[in-house]
Amino acid sequence: MKKIMTMLFAALLLTACGNSKEQQSLKQVLTEKFKDDSDLKDYKLNPEDIADCVVNAVSDNVPSNIPGDQKRARYFQAYTLFVGAKSPGELDKTAKEYQDIFGGIQETHAAAATVSDYIMSCMGLAIEKAHPGE
Repeated sequence: MKKIMTMLFAALLLTACGNSKEQQSLKQVLTEKFKDDSDLKDYKLNPEDIADCVVNAVSDNVPSNIPGDQKRARYFQAYTLFVGAKSPGELDKTAKEYQDIFGGIQETHAAAATVSDYIMSCMGLAIEKAHPGE
């Protein structure tokens, strides 16, 4: 029984690490995006802290909470591409590619828009925390 529990724990640990890779990719893209953000510079906020907050918000709101689930990994891949899109055309292409997991093209565009909501919310919380009462 002890061996089975050890193997199960190891399997869960490995799948959680696999999911973490997608989260790290999203965090990296967000951090790069935030490095030149004038609001973050003005308020002296750390881009990595905001990126962590956004990744956590995405993680809390993706439908699958099972570490290692391939559908969960695809959600993170989609959000990473949404954030990294350099043009509306690139965003549309990504939306078409991932519409199957979001339920349709409109739902995919809505999911892409939620990233902006997460960013604004996380920046607001960080500003409030760094500069209370301003």
